[in-house]
This record gives sequence, C-alpha cells and structure tokens, in this order.
Amino acid sequence: MLSFEEGFIESQQLNQRLLQTIRLLGEYKGKQELFKQQAPQVLGTLRQAAVIQSTESSNRIEGITVPRERIKKLVTEKTTPRDRSEQ
Repeated sequence: MLSFEEGFIESQQLNQRLLQTIRLLGEYKGKQELFKQQAPQVLGTLRQAAVIQSTESSNRIEGITVPRERIKKLVTEKTTPRDRSEQ
C-alpha cells in the first residue's frame, strides 16, 4: 500500500474542498459539545427513545412480539424478564 510509504501523507495535496470539510467537522464538533452541555435532558430522552425503538425493531426481526410498554419497562426500569422471549 502506498499510504504506508515514508512521506506519502506529506506529499498529498490539500485542496480547498478538503480544507473546508475539515473546518466544518471542527465547527460541528463544537456545536455538539455545546448542545451536550446545554441540553443533557433532551439528549437523554432521545437516547432512551432510540434504545426502545432499536430493541423493538430487533425483536420484530427475530419474530418476538412484546408490547411497547413492556419494552419500556424492561429497558428503562431494568425490570426482570418474565420468560425466554423477553430475555
């Protein structure tokens, strides 16, 4: 692979588009950090919703049907599963 050769990276051209993309990545990272500091409850709520939806979708793929409310209890309250399918 050429990318492992000595001096390969140093010899690469940085065009305007690449520099702009790098700058935008830094800008978005700063915005993300600010949002994490200013709205941690919103991010926590979104994360919880994503985990519940992901669990529900995974179960559906495997042919397991569990009511949404039961999934919420299992995920958020760490309720003990009743049977094998809930595990």
